[in-house]
Amino acid sequence: MINRRALLAATLLPLPALAQDAWPSRPIRFILPYPPGGAADRLARALADHLRDQLGQPVVVESRPGGGSMIGAEAVARAPKDGYTLLYAGWPTVTMNVVMHRAPPYRTEDFAPLTPFFRTPLSIAVQPDNPARTFADLVAQARQRPISYGTSGVGASSHMLMERINATAGTKFEHVPYRGEMPAATDVIAGHASVYVGSIGTILELHRGGRIRIIGHTNPERLAFLPAVATLAELGFREAGIFTYWHGALAPSGTPEPVLERLHAAFVSGMASPAVRARLPEDLVPFTLGRAEFAALIREELAVWTPIIRANNMVME
Repeated sequence: MINRRALLAATLLPLPALAQDAWPSRPIRFILPYPPGGAADRLARALADHLRDQLGQPVVVESRPGGGSMIGAEAVARAPKDGYTLLYAGWPTVTMNVVMHRAPPYRTEDFAPLTPFFRTPLSIAVQPDNPARTFADLVAQARQRPISYGTSGVGASSHMLMERINATAGTKFEHVPYRGEMPAATDVIAGHASVYVGSIGTILELHRGGRIRIIGHTNPERLAFLPAVATLAELGFREAGIFTYWHGALAPSGTPEPVLERLHAAFVSGMASPAVRARLPEDLVPFTLGRAEFAALIREELAVWTPIIRANNMVME
């Protein structure tokens, strides 16, 4: 005999609950807002393989570059909130892009942060014969006279770092924007600019070859591959950790909690996997967080960067 009460209860079960229990039941799209072939692409594909093994469904990396990563991010922000479309995001995607554009196509709140994958610090470097041996020495110089520094361009995190230092330390660092980090480093080596500020990976081999000298970086702890170089935090700049690059995973805001938890666990275990870590160059430091901690980091970045962007009129159409 059919149990009518049980049958009625089953028909009244909310559809989202049924969907969550079955998730994932089809392939997952992992949107990469950068061109294929770079370090982000290699890491995304290694993580996709790991998630496939963990979740039992294919994870397809889909490259959608353009718009300073906003094209791919917008596609994820507008995707169904079901856990089948995820975003590989760099730190500007959900922070600086939102603040620096007058009419961004999405908001930070449109995403549910899962975890970062790695961070890589900004470095501060000078010519080998510069008398500044540490960043503290350089700050002392810049309090007495203007010192030029080169970055990859207006609005880069390196630009914001130095403007923050000017505002808090009373220094006279003067910005010289370049079209990329290597041109800035080349001009420092040639003596046309005094200081390079940018990602550490760009100049690591130049530092090792004695052509440029790294005197500080923004990683919260000393780096295993640069143990003698002090962090900016050690030298008194406590906010330095905010000025590090990170890449991580996000989902559309409103994705069911059980799905977010499974995705978070899968990504974190992926970043602990030797097969995935083997895809990271040494300047990309593995770095994962809980979902709430990752969201707090993004809020902290916005709190620090927004007033710098507005004070220096870094807003774009």
